[in-house]
Amino acid sequence: MYSERTQVLLSPEQLGRVKRLARQQRRSVGAVIREAVDAYTGATTDERRAAIERLLALQAAPVDDWEVMKAQILAGSLGQYWDEEHSSTDG
Repeated sequence: MYSERTQVLLSPEQLGRVKRLARQQRRSVGAVIREAVDAYTGATTDERRAAIERLLALQAAPVDDWEVMKAQILAGSLGQYWDEEHSSTDG
């Protein structure tokens, strides 16, 4: 739970943008600001290292040949379904 309180002065434009974002996301202004602080301050070195170790621990990550992956990405960006047998088809 949160236990520290702080006061931040915002311009009317900044506050308007934060309120608009909070309303669109159906969240509180405080939640939007806390997320922004977390995004700005970033993860700690230990958190990054742990994330990298989890990624490296994936022995069977679903990775294919680059040319195949590139075709899949392109097909997906065009709203198409891709399969090896039929190249790309609408799906």
